[in-house]
Amino acid sequence: MTWNAGASTPASLRYEKKDQNILRTILPPHKAPDLLVFGFQELVDLEDKRLTAKTLLKGSKRKDANEQEHMSRQYRDWRDHLVRSVEDYMPMNESYVLLHTASMVGLFSCVFIKATRRSNISNVQAAEIKRGMGGLHGNKVGENMLAAHSSIQTNLRQGALILRFHFDDSSICLINCHLAAGQTHTMHRNNDITAILESVALPPEYDSVRCYNSYVGGGDGSMILDHEICILNGDLNYRIDTMSRDVVIKAIRSGNLAKLLERDQLLVSRRKNPAFGLKAFAECPIDFDPTYKYDVGTDNYDSSEKNRAPAWCDRILYRGAGKIKQLNYQRHDLRVSDHRPVTATFKIRTKSVLSEKREIAWRQCQQRFESIRNKIGEETKIQYLRDVLGLDVEEAQGLIGK
Repeated sequence: MTWNAGASTPASLRYEKKDQNILRTILPPHKAPDLLVFGFQELVDLEDKRLTAKTLLKGSKRKDANEQEHMSRQYRDWRDHLVRSVEDYMPMNESYVLLHTASMVGLFSCVFIKATRRSNISNVQAAEIKRGMGGLHGNKVGENMLAAHSSIQTNLRQGALILRFHFDDSSICLINCHLAAGQTHTMHRNNDITAILESVALPPEYDSVRCYNSYVGGGDGSMILDHEICILNGDLNYRIDTMSRDVVIKAIRSGNLAKLLERDQLLVSRRKNPAFGLKAFAECPIDFDPTYKYDVGTDNYDSSEKNRAPAWCDRILYRGAGKIKQLNYQRHDLRVSDHRPVTATFKIRTKSVLSEKREIAWRQCQQRFESIRNKIGEETKIQYLRDVLGLDVEEAQGLIGK
């Protein structure tokens, strides 16, 4: 699941029955997947006036203890709520353990693993990528360091949380990100994606055999694309280009999503930009309405002074040819934020390397290769002696035999 929560708390879900049951709806009651992955964005309120631009720009090493406690409590509340929900809504004969949690300026990741599968997991490593203020905070603050307080707060939200682990001998990387906001900032978002994917963020694997067993492209596991299977989720903030809000809403109401998807900035970048980082990822076809931006508490798209056009900001993409298949892709109507959560289910094929058997198979392959190479070499020599020097086949074979 990916969801920009808009600083919502678990208590926010109590006011409407539909919202109360959202996790019951999202979690599969009759199927127990091995992994449950939750990725949140804007889990804390960065518009809080106590988090001032002055403090950030001065680069003070002292943090407001109350603000930090508020942020930590928000993360803990959601973690505890997810733990209870998994216990309550998943099949009674299956139990889950919390594999990993991480947070960074509003981003929050929470990953559960089926208890019977915990022993299959190894090499759990995490990293965070900060895109703003020289890498000190979320994302880019902008060209003008004296920009308005609200602009700084907005840009602080971006960055990525990365989790890498091995399931048996297959490497899996989960990326939860929040990219640059703004209708016209497609290039900034593309740059953010490139920076995230090209970051050397994770500890490298120095054992060449383990690298060969678990990573791809000659990688050592220090970069996202070194991993066999990658799932990227988040508020990617891509918008719909060259259409007014009224035209977009009219197309949504008439069910003409194809018209809007032709102008979706992410899909356009994948088609037209050969250097676009997400060209390496796949996405299931979108057949649900845009997930942003709603008036909080309603099913109405933004009616504020800014009158933002709807867009598919919230996305889940994946990578791993032949090893991963997406089974579904849907949004859910949770009204406590201006974004709607999006979920996806994947079927992943992992592997276990049997070292002794592989060594035997490798030696057999080498022997067969040498046998074929020698045979081809001998045939080539005979052909040369016959066709170039004019010897008959028996004479040529006799010379080669000597």
